[in-house]
Amino acid sequence: MDQNDMRELLACLSKERTLYPYCRDYYAVQLLQIAVKRHATIQTLKGSNFGRLLNKSSIATLLSSCGNGRLNSDLLVSYWQEPSTTYLVTAGVWGSKSDRYAQTSRPGVNLVLRLNFNHQHDSLLQKLIHPTRDGVFNYWGHPVLGRGDRSYYRETLAWSRLDIDLDRDEVLIEEVQSDWVRDVAWLHKWLNRCDRDELVMDCGDFKTTAASARRYLEFVEPLLKEWSQAMLAATVDFVNRELGLKQIWYHSWKVGNYLKRINGHYLPPKSLYSALPRQFCFEQTEQLPGMLSDRRTIKRLRRGKIEPLFYKLEL
Repeated sequence: MDQNDMRELLACLSKERTLYPYCRDYYAVQLLQIAVKRHATIQTLKGSNFGRLLNKSSIATLLSSCGNGRLNSDLLVSYWQEPSTTYLVTAGVWGSKSDRYAQTSRPGVNLVLRLNFNHQHDSLLQKLIHPTRDGVFNYWGHPVLGRGDRSYYRETLAWSRLDIDLDRDEVLIEEVQSDWVRDVAWLHKWLNRCDRDELVMDCGDFKTTAASARRYLEFVEPLLKEWSQAMLAATVDFVNRELGLKQIWYHSWKVGNYLKRINGHYLPPKSLYSALPRQFCFEQTEQLPGMLSDRRTIKRLRRGKIEPLFYKLEL
């Protein structure tokens, strides 16, 4: 996206905290709320790409209340499960027109959508882990929320990067990523090697004991399981509600890595570019997004002997 267009877009978005409550499988409810506008009956829903959502046990329970063969929007609104978490969503900018190392598929900037923790998590982090700096489980140079970016500060769980083309009514999800998940997994490995609660880890960035680390990991365990689901759900909701765009593209693993020039130990987990978009009813296609249908991109793919393969979701 062009930098000037991005500035105008960000100026239209809320500068205050945007809360995003999430519980297990809530993404399915969000997608069905969109799908019922196009598919009037449960039968037609079953024949669409959204049909797989109806097989989820939590959704099947809702369907048992639909005696007329129609999935009511009001019924979907009533869906909720515990445990649940309320996140904070913030937006930012990533990349530049000339930055070859920004891991963008084309020159320009991306909108960054961050999923930030709430006050309860950050208070527990301070109490149990004793970090000496902000973003203790995030990497320098990544698009996480920084102190001073907003009137408040929260640690970042994950983010997605979006290339937006308002003229073509489409969005390309460049990446879904979390530093926090990777670093907390490392903390978990250390804890598994501890044989006493009073053992201390002092690595400079934080100082904790095995007992305190265990309490923290027990608290965040549900977040470790749902982070990618929650991040993509928040992204789809943002594109639908805030941007009003109806065509969402998502990279496949091989094509995305090639276009974004990612290799070696920087390669992302394959599941984030295969299982995750399929879970959200994206359909595989050999079609290119309109924003990547230019001669330059097509020549790059041919030169690398890369066959186009993307995921596409029509809202």
